[in-house]
Amino acid sequence: MIYLAGRKVKARTALRAGVRFEQVMAKEAWDKGFFAMRAAGSGSGTSAYPKPDLLIFRPGGIIDVIQAKTTRRSKIRFAPSTWADEVQVAKRLRALGFNARVWLALKLVRPGRAREALIRVDGHEEDTLVVSYDRKRDILHYYWEAHDQV
Repeated sequence: MIYLAGRKVKARTALRAGVRFEQVMAKEAWDKGFFAMRAAGSGSGTSAYPKPDLLIFRPGGIIDVIQAKTTRRSKIRFAPSTWADEVQVAKRLRALGFNARVWLALKLVRPGRAREALIRVDGHEEDTLVVSYDRKRDILHYYWEAHDQV
């Protein structure tokens, strides 16, 4: 069991929501004419090399390296370890001559409708991301903190 928004939820249910989010993003990218690839078992810690959640190949040698997160919490902090694999993959791709960009795709599951944000990590690889949801205004806010402040 894991806890989301103060209630018990089967880990399998939470994992399925994350996998589904990745699958939907890959399909949307594919439908827009890009090549998208989701890494099965990404983040499982069982691999000898980093596996990002999603890679989206765009024209001009641009590759988006994406870490996807799904949560029910209205306030959450993400440490640099959250996207460490994606940063490592982007560095390797850049060394090979690609224009790699690192993103955090966040899905906040809310009753009635989910909120999504695509947040660029580049330039904040060592910072902590703080995200909060204002229920009254229905707005998702985020800001970066230097990791050493945490």
